[in-house]
Amino acid sequence: MAKAEEKKSEDGQEEVAKSKFPMWVILLIVAQVFIGGGVIAVFLFLSGDKSEEIVEEPTVAEQRVEPTQTRDPASHIGPQFDLDPFIVNLIDDGRGPRYLKVEVKFELESPEVKTEIESRLAQIRDEMLMLFSSKRFTDIETVDGKRLLKNEIFTRVNKILVTGRIKRVFLTDFVIQ
Repeated sequence: MAKAEEKKSEDGQEEVAKSKFPMWVILLIVAQVFIGGGVIAVFLFLSGDKSEEIVEEPTVAEQRVEPTQTRDPASHIGPQFDLDPFIVNLIDDGRGPRYLKVEVKFELESPEVKTEIESRLAQIRDEMLMLFSSKRFTDIETVDGKRLLKNEIFTRVNKILVTGRIKRVFLTDFVIQ
């Protein structure tokens, strides 16, 4: 009977030794994978893309001193044209009557566009009045709604113009009551 117990204990030790050995190897392999992955991640993070270099824009004071340092000529504000204020009724959306007062300013491609806008002012104001009065309060109360409105103004006015274009639309006053 002692021999049977020894075999069992020997068998038990062999089983224990077999079960510990593969676990140790597995842990070693997993540790190496994590360390290798960490090294690769750090290398990729630190190497980065060399083509994306940070270029500092010259300040406004530096541009005044040396205009050739300006990197983007499109960032300069071109000639501008102010429109008289618009006051329109918005579409009633169940909250009662709402009024919109808007002042709009255009940035022009060139000074020649100003004369065309002045000659087509009635058409431009008519188009913008139709646009503003077709809006609900909920359409223009958010920042995204105002951006969409500016894009619509830009598109509609540029469809009217023949010899030139407006570059940007600025809403200089925007009141809803």
